Amino acid sequence: MTPLSIIAASKSNGNLQMRANLLIPLVFLTVLTGCTTMPAPETRHTGFLEDYSHLSKDPKWPDSEYWVKPTLDIKKDYQKRIYLEPPRFYYVGKDIELVTEQPTDTATMLKYLHQAILLELLTSGYDVIARPEPNTLRLRTAITGTERTPRDLSIPEYLPVGFIVGGVMQLTGTRDESLRIFFESELRDGKTGELLAQSVSATTGNEISPSDKTKIEDAFPALDAWARQLRERADQAFAAN
Repeated sequence: MTPLSIIAASKSNGNLQMRANLLIPLVFLTVLTGCTTMPAPETRHTGFLEDYSHLSKDPKWPDSEYWVKPTLDIKKDYQKRIYLEPPRFYYVGKDIELVTEQPTDTATMLKYLHQAILLELLTSGYDVIARPEPNTLRLRTAITGTERTPRDLSIPEYLPVGFIVGGVMQLTGTRDESLRIFFESELRDGKTGELLAQSVSATTGNEISPSDKTKIEDAFPALDAWARQLRERADQAFAAN
């Protein structure tokens, strides 16, 4: 090999390396921003909330929409005292039956969600009261649906070979699935009932083999995640200036 060809090969290898260095961040950016099989929350409006027209995408929770009363000054007008209505099921269609095949499953799921929200609030300095009172908040929540979708790609699967393998697994029915749970909530004035905030959210439960039935326990991580999201929303509101 001549000196000139060695130099040319070196430059070519350098260009390839540079392209690879540019490609890797793009791959990870794709992972962080987006390919998910999670259905969009706006497709899951059930009627539990009275009005969905003013909801907007939540920048902090990508699988969520929200609305807050523009003039709300929660720290000034309210104490950190919340009346928690018992969670309920409110859904359209039969997809909720994925995790409620047994008569006791419905009660188990609602009880678990209530305790998860209660734990988040109590351990974060909120008083959970027995009845609505002046200067307190009233939280209404509902599980509005479930769905099993192919699990989201992991980082290695975004690389060319992994992406192909992941696609083949999905086509052949061997790719694990994720349980998605959908929720709606609203926050009202404890005494007057005035609407203060709303949200529509989706969270992910356990990964499940396509050949396995969904168990009630597969929903628990999703319920925990949503309870934490509700509490973090409240924390954010009370921390704002």
